[in-house]
Amino acid sequence: MNRIKTLLAAALVVTFSVTSVSGCSDSRDHDHEASGEAGKTAYHCPMHPQIIQEKPGDCPICGMDLVKFSAGKEAPAGDAAADTGTYTTAGKDVQVDPAIVQKIGVRTEMVDAGVLGREFRADAEGILDESAEISITIRSMGYLETVSGLREGDRVKIGQILASLYSPDLVAAQGDWLAAHRRGDSVGAQASREQLRNLGFPDASFAKALELGRPLRTIPVLSPANGWVRSRNATRGQSAMAGTELFRIVEGSGAILQARLPARDAVSVRVGDPVEVRGDGLAEPVQARVVSVAPEVERATRSTRVRLAATKGSDIRVGALYRATFQSRKETGFVIPADAVLHSGARDIVFLDLGAGRFRPVEVVLGPSSGGRTLVRSGIEAGDEVVVSAQFLLDGESRLQAALDQLTAGADAASPHAGHGGAR
Repeated sequence: MNRIKTLLAAALVVTFSVTSVSGCSDSRDHDHEASGEAGKTAYHCPMHPQIIQEKPGDCPICGMDLVKFSAGKEAPAGDAAADTGTYTTAGKDVQVDPAIVQKIGVRTEMVDAGVLGREFRADAEGILDESAEISITIRSMGYLETVSGLREGDRVKIGQILASLYSPDLVAAQGDWLAAHRRGDSVGAQASREQLRNLGFPDASFAKALELGRPLRTIPVLSPANGWVRSRNATRGQSAMAGTELFRIVEGSGAILQARLPARDAVSVRVGDPVEVRGDGLAEPVQARVVSVAPEVERATRSTRVRLAATKGSDIRVGALYRATFQSRKETGFVIPADAVLHSGARDIVFLDLGAGRFRPVEVVLGPSSGGRTLVRSGIEAGDEVVVSAQFLLDGESRLQAALDQLTAGADAASPHAGHGGAR
């Protein structure tokens, strides 16, 4: 009997206690939840920040060990450099345990001021330079007495005889010139001399005609330059009217390089820019320069034609294919490894190492890239330490912290006790 009484008394005490506590539990409910959330410890994957668990374990996606973090932890305050106007933060600062920093292989590099130009490559083709072509035509009606044995592709030298022409008009003009010269009529002789020149009479033939004292029956048709025969339209014995083209000569090699560049690359190319050319048949790289950039973008290929002139003596051939390396004009800025930049579409971000396991994402404005290095126009300064490896893990952590802050702020705003301070 005594035992039964004891049990009943204990039950009454418990019931009274629960009733008393329940009366004030609602008044402190929000404070307890907020306090619990603020101190709650969770675990997430550095590689996949969306994976969050309440207990340690492995990431179900990649198998990495989950990392401990505090859901209500505030990001450390920024240093004074963030207020100088140089930096534009691109997210929440990230605090990582130094042991984890070492484990995930975070490496940094100091920012240096320097110069860098963008380097890009394009296929180029040797084409005929229209400006190197020379048309060999006769200026008076006549007959071709002889024609050299040159064929298309044969080399010619300056002053080489290509054909000999008999022209009645030239014979008559020579007679007038010689007669004026014998009379001592300097004015008439000079006028006749100019007429002969206009008809294509070679300067070297004046002395010969004066020496013989009579007109030359035929005059030579000479090559005006060193080069090669592009085309031949002359036949021995044919009659030819004034303006008839006998040969077409290409001066020098006559080859010029033409490359087609995407519009985004062509805008950075300027006339006079140096270009290095490599290709089959070239024993060593050939230096060239940009001589023209087409003012239009071809609709079919969305590319722009850029022409290059190689240095004299280079063995560039028409129809051959080459590889051209362009180097845009260099800019001054801050040079960092290209791998240090995270491209998020609208923004380019790098992480600064603030020390003691704290990292800050900042937005940067990029310039040209070359050889694995990128020039930064603004957003960082010389002497900063930028993260060059594992920064995508830090980016995931920063995004996670920002998302949790937003969730916490939303939960506080939705709570019916928000701003009441709790009942006492």
